[in-house]
Amino acid sequence: MQVYNPFKAEIRQEIVEKAEPIIKTTAHDDLNQKLNIKEEYYDNNITYKEITEEFTGKALDLINLLIQKDVELDVAKEIVRNACGLEMDSNKLDLKHFTYRESLIEGIEKSFIFKGDIFKDSNRRKVVAFLGPTGVGKTTNLFKVASKLILEENKKVAVVSIDTFKAGAGDQARSYCNILGIPFQILSDPKKLREAVDDLDFVDVILIDTVGRSHYDHWKLGEIKETLRLIDEIEYMMVVSCNWKNKESYNLIQEYRKFFNINYLFFTKIDETAYPGTILNLAYKTKLPLTYISTGQNVPEDLKIITPERLASYLLMENE
Repeated sequence: MQVYNPFKAEIRQEIVEKAEPIIKTTAHDDLNQKLNIKEEYYDNNITYKEITEEFTGKALDLINLLIQKDVELDVAKEIVRNACGLEMDSNKLDLKHFTYRESLIEGIEKSFIFKGDIFKDSNRRKVVAFLGPTGVGKTTNLFKVASKLILEENKKVAVVSIDTFKAGAGDQARSYCNILGIPFQILSDPKKLREAVDDLDFVDVILIDTVGRSHYDHWKLGEIKETLRLIDEIEYMMVVSCNWKNKESYNLIQEYRKFFNINYLFFTKIDETAYPGTILNLAYKTKLPLTYISTGQNVPEDLKIITPERLASYLLMENE
């Protein structure tokens, strides 16, 4: 039985109050718009006949639904294929389940890698660096993770920032750490960073906040890599915004992969788009595991684990 802790409740309230002016999000007005899945919408280079050669019945409608949500055709076909059985009369694939939701859950579960809460069952100290360009919400969501670990999982957490470039970045991070009562340091020297990580052997998790850099600025990405090079046990969390275009999001990950061995995908700003296909497209193309998703500005309530059920809800525009 979980015991009420007034100290934690007080911390949580302070986080919510102080985070509000720091975090700014805008939601699209059309989030409640429902899909018309009967509409046949495909890319100009794709004919409806090509799809009907393999699929029939409700499977075609589900592919159409996914395409309308900005899921690329090859990804949509893979998801639906994993939720289908052979329809004997037509000798084509059709959905095995009665509802689209059940079909999506099965298809998504079979198509992607889900890591869940990467900190929950770890029996060793984890050091995780958050990577991504400016504006995707790295720092804010790093502290959502920190808050969740402290308030809900009783983990000992420390935060180290290597962002010595963005004005006010250190103040924002220090403010969060003061609220949570956890260690915080700003370091840009590789040797001092290694020493700091070694000195923090009493914590369960070290979260490293990196400076936001364009994926096309290889020089700056090389600087981040150089700063982190002595941390052998480090893991990399790639932070991606759901409202980025598919091609640019893919380029982002591919360029960062030239410098970092990315371990996980973390998606932000799902509340700012009605077209969450980017999540599925990137997970399919990169084969990287899915972990967390940010659903709003509340800390840490709006941090969720990515699951097949949750992705199905986003695609069907169900309230999350």
